[in-house]
Amino acid sequence: MRVLLIHQNFPGQFRQLAPALLVAGHGVIGIGARQAPWADTGVIYKSSGGDPYQQMRQTNPEMRLTAQLAQGRRVALQLRMLMQEGWIPDVVVAHPFWGDILFLDDVFPTVPLVALLELDFSSLNLNNFDSEQSINHQEDFGANLSLRQWADLMAIKRMTVGLTATNFQQSSYPSWLQNRIKVIHEGVDLDLCKPNPLACYTLPDGTRIRRGDPVVSFGSRSLEPLRGFRTFMRALPALLDANKEVMVVIVGEDGSCYGPVAPDGKSWKQLMLEELKDQINLSRIHFTGHLPYAQLIQIFQISQAHVYLTYPYVLSWSMLEAMACGALVVGSATAPVEEVISNGVNGWLVPFFDSTALAKRLLAVLADPLGQEPLRMAARRRIAAKFEKNNCTKQQIALLEAVAAGN
Repeated sequence: MRVLLIHQNFPGQFRQLAPALLVAGHGVIGIGARQAPWADTGVIYKSSGGDPYQQMRQTNPEMRLTAQLAQGRRVALQLRMLMQEGWIPDVVVAHPFWGDILFLDDVFPTVPLVALLELDFSSLNLNNFDSEQSINHQEDFGANLSLRQWADLMAIKRMTVGLTATNFQQSSYPSWLQNRIKVIHEGVDLDLCKPNPLACYTLPDGTRIRRGDPVVSFGSRSLEPLRGFRTFMRALPALLDANKEVMVVIVGEDGSCYGPVAPDGKSWKQLMLEELKDQINLSRIHFTGHLPYAQLIQIFQISQAHVYLTYPYVLSWSMLEAMACGALVVGSATAPVEEVISNGVNGWLVPFFDSTALAKRLLAVLADPLGQEPLRMAARRRIAAKFEKNNCTKQQIALLEAVAAGN
């Protein structure tokens, strides 16, 4: 079959699916506003141009709508060129949020659509989850939600079936819609994400760390409250004071990606360093910024405790990849994390806002690294059983074949 994959930051969630389709013998073309620098899927890629992600960061709802419409028109031009070349897809798989497929019917009105649906914000009440952020969240999560998600709603009307990564994400949608959304994760590459007893890494200041060192890691695309950055930072004074050997490695961009930007023109990192300036020893805290994927995996392989905290939101690939690497994850007791981690079985859970509980748990882990080995092994087994790449892509391809066949 011919499969058209559309994602503004290609390949996005199709990073495993795209090459798997090629291996299975299918014809694949990808369309995106930009192609991720790490992407090497092997599929034919066509750029729509534009930067809908940055434009959608605008707080003005009219500007967001204009950005979505503009992106839809740019993608439609690429669709028309494909049609003129005689390349008609049997199925379209698309992330609709940025408006890419608003004009799909103008070109391919009869081609079935599989819509990648990440989350229904309106059901999560994120505006009230974090009282410290409630005012800032009013715009991002509280107001104009129907306008913010209107491109998704248009895709839901058009789609043959929806696709999402976890049960939590499916459960965020209305009950009448959930049976139209299939839960299949993108998958984790267990050949890349695996334990390595010889793992070592050189930090920005030249410090060499290796497996067995007392390293606590934290990682997020951006260092922001939605991914628990403030809770983690507030746990550091007690952690560093009680354990004089621990090194803290923090991976992520100094900005905001999913939640609101920090006030006063500052970053969340700047604000937290100002809050804690007299309480922490910065020589033992290493900010790496964004890391290439291979280096991130090395951090996971070395870390004695990897911290992953999140609002009730889309679950990050990084948590699953850390578990696959045999990292001991200390996560937040929030629904997306609880779907994967059972407390004391394959990781540890702490209340999202409780920095004291987080520090105590990290100290306990560092005090007994050998005692954590059963949890580390159970973590990898959990990923292998539920999220292994080949199994996930087989399920996704079977779904696409059924949709293309009209089943």
